[in-house]
Amino acid sequence: MAIGSVVPLDARRARVQHYPMRRSAVFTILLACATRAGAQAAPNPDAGVHVSPALGVHYGSPLRFSASAGVLVDLNGNRNDGVVVMAELGQRGYEGSLGYFRMLGKFGSGYSMRAAVLRTTDDPWNASEHTTYAGVEGHWMIAFGVGGRVGYLRRVSTGSNQHDNLASLGLSIGL
Repeated sequence: MAIGSVVPLDARRARVQHYPMRRSAVFTILLACATRAGAQAAPNPDAGVHVSPALGVHYGSPLRFSASAGVLVDLNGNRNDGVVVMAELGQRGYEGSLGYFRMLGKFGSGYSMRAAVLRTTDDPWNASEHTTYAGVEGHWMIAFGVGGRVGYLRRVSTGSNQHDNLASLGLSIGL
């Protein structure tokens, strides 16, 4: 073959090419991901207690439309589980609750289990008027805080025995 002659490329056999920059970039990305995952997995012991506000809007029995406000007290510093304290004011009564919450994922999904005390006023759904109930409620949020709740409460005040037991059921946005 003469000097300066052009050799056509052979498509049947590609030449092996080494890319040191590509290899080092892949290694750097993998190392950064491993470091970041390790940093996220380890809880921060200095984080302490974290308190954040909680709001919710509900529709269901016995209060009909209601709004709730309270606080989430995260005890482990990860901001995903702890104690929830809520007060709720509705069209047909009001409620106070205390319990445990757990957030799952990053899209506002999670659940809470609470002890609740509920007082009805005029014309509640499936409950006696001007009666106090106590029991438990479970709240779940499927995504973006939207979900529902279900509960079982028992009458603790004297008065009408029309409704001794109460099943609360409703749709909710937030806690």
